[in-house]
Amino acid sequence: MLILALLACSAAGTPAGPSPDTSAGDELHGRVDSSGPRDVLYLWGTRAEMGYAEGALYCDRVGPLFTDYLLDDLVANHADYDYGVTRAYVLAMTTYEDADYAEIAAMYQGMVDTCTTEQLTIVSENLEPDANGSRMLELEDMLFANAVADYGCSSFSVWGDASATGDTIHGRNFDWETDPEGQFLDNHILKVYDSTEEGGARWASLFVPGMVGCITCVTEEGVALTMHNVGGLDPQFDTDISPRMLAARAALTATWKADDVITAAEDALEPRRQRVGNNLHLSFPVARGNGIGAVVFEYDGGESPDGQVTVRYPGDDPGLPVSDAIAATNHYLLRSAPDTSGDSFDRLASLQAAVTTGEAAGGLDAAGAPALLRAVERDHDGVTAHSVVIDDANRTLQVFVADDPDTPAPDSASVTYNLDDLFAGLPQ
Repeated sequence: MLILALLACSAAGTPAGPSPDTSAGDELHGRVDSSGPRDVLYLWGTRAEMGYAEGALYCDRVGPLFTDYLLDDLVANHADYDYGVTRAYVLAMTTYEDADYAEIAAMYQGMVDTCTTEQLTIVSENLEPDANGSRMLELEDMLFANAVADYGCSSFSVWGDASATGDTIHGRNFDWETDPEGQFLDNHILKVYDSTEEGGARWASLFVPGMVGCITCVTEEGVALTMHNVGGLDPQFDTDISPRMLAARAALTATWKADDVITAAEDALEPRRQRVGNNLHLSFPVARGNGIGAVVFEYDGGESPDGQVTVRYPGDDPGLPVSDAIAATNHYLLRSAPDTSGDSFDRLASLQAAVTTGEAAGGLDAAGAPALLRAVERDHDGVTAHSVVIDDANRTLQVFVADDPDTPAPDSASVTYNLDDLFAGLPQ
């Protein structure tokens, strides 16, 4: 039942209204920079134009990723029903915003227009029975792929006296459930967006081809968002669920040039109905936060005086006496009674202790942040697929991706990107 619970909170449906324009136009609105240790995919234009470019440039990657990771791992090992039933269940449950759907539909069209039938053919005994073990990828498969949310995660932000520079440092481990074939790890890329929609936001996402939401993201302005599951909650709704990775993207892009980044992000989340729980960790330069560097949105769509979102501010966590830091794992501190047992609480306690010790020693710097992430990772049983350290003072993004499923990301080699140089790769 694991995968159904996870998928149900972030599934895909067809929106009402006219079909989106999925054409590419005269220009492909994307390019791949493969000069470094990890591909950087640059995308610009409308949502549909960016989606089409991603599909055209990475269509040969999506089939193996979908087959080895989604079908032959998650569906085969964690679903109570065959793929056809599972996909139908999640597609019927939720609805995409028109712009979100347009990007994925255009991405699929870019795949069909660019790759061969052989490249887009899935071969798996875990397909729906009437496929007889083989068929081409379909748009509904891409919608399904964007519904997956099977992860744990730990994150922290420090600033002020808890930071060696005084400005915000955001560290994050992205703990994925399982990846025995290594497809999810091998296909990690850095996507850099220049959207003519979404308020004109320019932002980067560390994820895989074919999935367009926000898991670990940062804007050119240095505002970052990292996503975490919250377990142990009963589902709140069964219909009209908003895909949460795309809700997170909407929250991040809403901060672009906003006077109040916290309110802008919260306002973007409130209309997007959720099924289960989420901690969305939003960090920002201290100058953008009126003296603070981060908050955590506890977000589940349940009934609450706060609406769908409860904003957790620094100081709201009694286990973290440091006033210029905040941390998140996979349980709530405000929206429901904290769960003080298990893996999530252990990781939060490790973060709290390390941050408190770091402030006493003069503040954490970007060089010391990976050691904290390594210490927290030891409390996680799954695959720590990637880790990042975002340093607002130096405008750097340090990226770790696990070398293999048995090597946690913070124990693997890293690459550091200067944010100014990274976004300079977009068309000027």
